[in-house]
Order: sequence, then C-alpha cells, then structure tokens
Amino acid sequence: MNGFVTIFVKKVKLCLIFIPVNRGRYRSRESRKDNKTSRYRKFPVTKNKYNNILIIMKKEIIFCVLFVALCLKGQAQTPSTFEIPGERTTTPAVEFPHFPSRMHAFIWRNWTTVSASRLAEVLNTTEDNIQKVASSMGLDEQKKVDPVWSTAQGYITVLRHNWHLLPYEQLLVLLGISREELAWRLIEDDFLFVKLGQLKPYCTTLYYEEPTQHMQQQAAGISKWLKELEGCIVPETERFSFTKEMASEHKKKDTLENNKLALRLVFSYFAEFGDPLKDSEVSSYPDFLLKKLSERGINAVWVHTVLRTLVPPSGVFPGAEDYAERIRNLNKLVQRANKYGIKVYLYVNEPRAMPEDFFNTEERKGLIGVKGGQGGNLSSLCTSNKIVLDWLRNSFEKVFSSVPGLGGVFTITASENLTSCASHRKQAECERCKDVPYDKIIADVNRSIHEGVKKGNPAANVLIYDWAWDDSYAERIIRQLPKDAWLMSVSEWSLPIEREGIESKVGEYSISSVGPGPRALQYWNWAREAGLKIVAKIQVNTSWELGSVPVIPAMDLIAEHARNLSNESINGIMFSWSVGGYPSKNMSLFQEVFNNPHKMELGRFAAQYYDKESAPYIRNAWKYFSSGFAEYPYHIGTLYNGPQHMGTANLLYTHPTHYKSTMVGIPYDDLASWQSIYPTDTWIRQMGKVAEGFNLGSKELEKALKVCNRKSRTTIKKEINLTKAINLHFSSVILQARFIKERNSYLSTTDKNNRLDNLKIMEECVIKEKSNVKGLLPLVLQDPTIGYESSNQYFYIPQDLKEKYINLNHILIWLKNERNKLSQDL
Repeated sequence: MNGFVTIFVKKVKLCLIFIPVNRGRYRSRESRKDNKTSRYRKFPVTKNKYNNILIIMKKEIIFCVLFVALCLKGQAQTPSTFEIPGERTTTPAVEFPHFPSRMHAFIWRNWTTVSASRLAEVLNTTEDNIQKVASSMGLDEQKKVDPVWSTAQGYITVLRHNWHLLPYEQLLVLLGISREELAWRLIEDDFLFVKLGQLKPYCTTLYYEEPTQHMQQQAAGISKWLKELEGCIVPETERFSFTKEMASEHKKKDTLENNKLALRLVFSYFAEFGDPLKDSEVSSYPDFLLKKLSERGINAVWVHTVLRTLVPPSGVFPGAEDYAERIRNLNKLVQRANKYGIKVYLYVNEPRAMPEDFFNTEERKGLIGVKGGQGGNLSSLCTSNKIVLDWLRNSFEKVFSSVPGLGGVFTITASENLTSCASHRKQAECERCKDVPYDKIIADVNRSIHEGVKKGNPAANVLIYDWAWDDSYAERIIRQLPKDAWLMSVSEWSLPIEREGIESKVGEYSISSVGPGPRALQYWNWAREAGLKIVAKIQVNTSWELGSVPVIPAMDLIAEHARNLSNESINGIMFSWSVGGYPSKNMSLFQEVFNNPHKMELGRFAAQYYDKESAPYIRNAWKYFSSGFAEYPYHIGTLYNGPQHMGTANLLYTHPTHYKSTMVGIPYDDLASWQSIYPTDTWIRQMGKVAEGFNLGSKELEKALKVCNRKSRTTIKKEINLTKAINLHFSSVILQARFIKERNSYLSTTDKNNRLDNLKIMEECVIKEKSNVKGLLPLVLQDPTIGYESSNQYFYIPQDLKEKYINLNHILIWLKNERNKLSQDL
C-alpha cells in the first residue's frame, strides 16, 4: 500500500506543476477567471506545448481519480458526505439591507471575533482587501483576536453571527472544524440546532467582490453613523474577562452555619455544555470558580455528559475510542473539586438515540425502537430489549468504579434528547413497547442507571428528575423507584398566576412567580411516602425570563421562595439549569433565609453585604426590582421565544422575515411567539411594569452610592450598571413590539392617514431605540457579563449594538421615503 501512496503523491505533484494555484475552493471556473485576486504560477509555454501538457495532465488525473476511488471503495461515509442537520434546507436566508452587501455584513460581524486572515480565506481574497472594506465602514484596524472565539467556549456566538450569511462549507472554514464535529455540536451542545431554528437558511457561496460605487457610498454612510457613537465609547473590558475578575477577587466566605440543605447543586457560569470532559484542563470548572461557589455555600456542581463518550465500544453498543481521556479528566475535576468540599454530578439523559447509519448490522437493527430526535432522523435504543438496560447498568458501573469520589448523577428520562421509546411519548410506535406501561419504561431506565451507579460507588447519589413526566403516571413511577434515590422537581411548576386578567400556569424557569406550586407539592408528598429524599430545582440568580445577565436582584422574591421551601422538608436545592450559575449573593441570601426563615431580614442582609449607611436605599431598590419583576408576563413561550435575551441588540425589519423565533436563540420579528398567550398591548404594558421597576430601583442604588463606604463603592457601581442594562433590555422589548405592531398594520392597511400614523409611531420607536443603544453600549463595554450565558455564550457583543445603530438609521431613511411616497399620493 505504501508503494501506491508514493506513486499517487508523485502523480499529484506532476499535475500541480501545471495547475494554477487555486485559492477559490468554492468558486466556479468562470468566476475564478474574472477574480483579480487569484494568483497563478507563471509558466511560459507555447500553444502546442500547452496541448501536450494537457494530454499528460489528463492521463495523470485519470490515474489519481481511479486511485482515490479504489482507496475509498467500501467506506460507508466520508467526511465530504457526512450530512449536517438541516443541510438540505432551501429556505432563503434573511437579508440585511443596512449593509452594502452580504460581504460587508460578514466582515462587520466577524471583525472582533475572527482574524482577518481567516476572513480572507473564507472569501478567497487577501487580508488587504478585507481591511479596505472594514475601513470603508469606519472600523479601526483589527486588534489581536482572542482565540477563545474559535473554541468550544466561544464558537456559538460566531456561528449565530454567520447563520444567515454563509453556507455550511464556508462555516466549517470560518470555525476551523470538521463536518463531523459541527454535526455533533449542533445535536449535542444543548440543542444548538433547535436554538438556531432547526433549519439552516440557504446561502449561496460568498466571495470577495470589488465594492461598487454605490456600495462605497453606503459604507461611507455607515462610517458616519458610527462616529455618532463616539461619545458612548469607553475602554472595553475584554469579553470573557469575568473569569480573570473572579480569579483575582478575595472575599470572605459567607457564614452559612448549620446548613439544613444536604445538597446545594449548581452549574458553572461559563461551562462548555457539549463535551466538557474532552478538555484536558476541564476549564469549565477552574479552581477559582470552585472556590467562589464554595464561598457561596455550594457543595455540588454538575456537568453534561453523553454516556457513550465515557465508555469503550461494547459489542453492538456504542462507545468512544478516546473514552479513557474523558475519564482521566473527570478524575481530575473530582479531585480538584474535592479540595473545596464540592462533589461532581453527571447530567444523564440516556440511552441516547443513534443515527440511522449506526444500525448497520442485523444485531443492531434489533435494538431499534422509535424514530425522532432533532431532525427526526435518529432512532432510540429500545429499553424493552433487556440488553439495552444491561448496557446502561454496566456502563454506569464502569464510570463510577473508574472515578472514585464522583458524587452522583441526575437523570432526565421523559424529555430533552430522544432516549427510551417513552421519553417523547412515542412508545405506541414500538412493537416491543406498545403494550408496556409508560410508568414501567420510565422506572426501568431510572432503576438501571441507579443500579449501575451504586454498584460502581455505593456512596454516590442518584437524583431522579421528574421533568416532563406524564402527570397521570407520576405516582406509579415514584413508587417503583429505589428507596435511596432522591426525587427532584421544579418547585414552581403548575403554579397558577394572573397577569392583567390573563390566567395561566407556570412551567419552569421562573423567578417572577414564587413556588412551590401544586405539582411539586404533590410529587414530594408521594416521594416522602415512598421513603425518598427530595430536591427542589429552582432558579435563584436568573432564568430564561432574562438569560443574558448574571443576576436579577429581585431579592424579595428569592427570600419568599426560600421561606416557602423551608416548610417542605427539602433535602437539597438545584440552584440553576445551564442559565444562572453565577456565584452571587442571591445564592447566599436563599440559604440564609432557608436556614433561618423567621430571623433573616432583608435589611439586615443588605447591611451585612454592603454597609449600614447604604442598606436602607439598597433595601428600597430590592423592593422596586421585586415588585416590578413580579409583573413579568410569564409564559414558557415568551421565555423561550421572546427577544428579552437579545434585548437592544435584536434588529428591526421593515418587512416580515417570515422566520419563527427560535428557542432562546434568534427572536427575529416573530411578535406572535414573543407575546404567546397575551394580547399585544397587555404584553407590552406588563413588560413596561418590569422596566419601570428596574428604573426606579437603579435610582435607589444611585442614592446608596452617595452614602456608602469605600469598600462597597465598586460593588454598588457594578450593580447600578447591571440594573440599568436590565431596564434597557425590557425597554427595548417594548419598543420592538410596538414597532412590529405598527409595521404590520402599515403593510396591511390601505388607509393613507392610518398609514401615516403608523409611520409616525414607528419613527418614535426607532428614535427611542437609538437612545437605548447609546445607553446600553457603554454598560456592555464595561461589563463582560452582560449579554453572556454559558450554553448560548454571548447573545450579543458591542459590535452587535453598533450594528443595531446602523440598522436603526437605515430604517429611518426607509420611513422617510415611505412618508414621501404617501404625501405625494395625498
């Protein structure tokens, strides 16, 4: 074989002598011919010689092609044919007319996150051309780009920026990853493909093109608008530098004596979600973060895992050749966390469904359960086949026996990824499961995991999370669980609420609605009767009500929830999902109140945390924040699909995009999904009450700043900036909703006077939104936590706010032109 390879290489080299250097890997022959930036080797030949060369080349190329075909024969799938989710979508991408071209948008959005050399590679051009286009829009010379943007900790922001700009092949070059890796991340990195809309917008290949005169004029306009923001620009604190700040802080450990909560579990504020144990440093949980969490009373952290990556392949069952690397890194994390009194738990959502090509043998076909999962092209490993449960049990035994001191697991068995045939309630579609009771399938999976964990380490805990269980089977499931298991429930689930006459029930992720709700109370009662311990899952820092800030200081609501739960014989608290893991005073307050429900008073806590002089004003601020946030128009549709996470950075559109808002991803202009069950005006008014609460509260903090002692000044200043940012997020949400309402009316009505009124209101919204951009930009430049959340990374960065300002100015021109057209017709 080596001899053939040598011959092949020689043949390729011979061909390359005569072939132009092709920098346009994506371009057609015709477009490359006209590309002024293509570079060719000079090789002087006559016409006859050239014809002879072509004959030689044809023979050599035919040999190469035949050789490659021979080498690849029999391979089931190659990297070039590996299908990425949504690859065949034909839905056109959104256009961004506030830029002169898609190329300009591409350079703008990536200027602070991707090196000019990589941008040039993607566009098949030179760095000089990239710099010229950037300069034409008023962008400064590119600074050194932080490499974190191309890692698992930063790539999602880059991917989202380019989702409507590049096809997959160019995204792979931009991100520097393989097709297989991108496919894995889209599926396994906390539903990333769902967050991006479960489709890939269709984009043609993007190349560098020499800007036309019209493009240059529009770019000059962008440069002019950018100068209007100069008064808002302050020195930028690097994105992600909150890690350095945490590492340098020195804070006295919170006094949490005689803690009544045996388990205080939380997720990292900046963890990689998809495959964190592949990182040899396990940088999702550095020492300084573990120390900070310990100071806040936390004694357990969790990491996302996929079981087949932690075990070797076993017969017909999947595994990873590099599993030992992850086990080694997990051991490192367990040992490191132990120094701070913290146990490590694994999030378990198993057995994961597998793609179609996995079931490539008769034995594996016998494992197939039901189809589903992201894209609908996965099949479950049917747990009514005994060998699947055996594999689960044996695999967890291997993991826990290989990692001494591993704290335990928490399971999700009825939602998230497709696992058992009953996990998405499809068991009726499976020949084996159709006659098996739902409760038995769910209980069997949990029992098998429990048995494996306990066999590997009897001291480890198994938390069984009842998320999305069919309520009608819950009691039966609970009674089948092992007696030393812990039942975990969302505290606020099913809590009845009312907002301006609209009644509904809370799902989860709520700080605005204080639990516990009737579902959790009922489940916990059944668990106590069955002899199980109880864990309440809550959100104490922030939630999907506003996921792009580290903390929502609605302290009255946090304290009320703690008091309520202190009456329920709770054994543990899970303080966050992927959102909400910042080591904050909210965590400390919750535990203080839970442990001393009748003694801990918020005014006293404020004095302890800040100082006596500023405490009264801070206490007033918390009241405003809490009363305002309690008006939040809660519905899971708003939480998942609303624009609150993007806030001011969400673009406005003069015409409907026709894209549906995505799950905590891209809101677009999908007002119907934003408002969910609420009438538009009701939703806007309720968001206005939230915004006003933070407006009034931040003014109280400004009073506190005037009287506080020197040690509290920095903390209070940061909290003023944070609460102003929260206010601006909700203010922008209101303006965006009003703009879309008026735009839709304008486009659907023919009455000219009404249309003029629509234009006037839209213009007012745009002008106010410009003010919001100017207000938020300096806050974001100073505080790198604003806009960030671990599983989505940065929802937006300063460059996005600057783009929004360009977008708004472009819309003002459109509004003026529309008004002129109407005026001429009157």
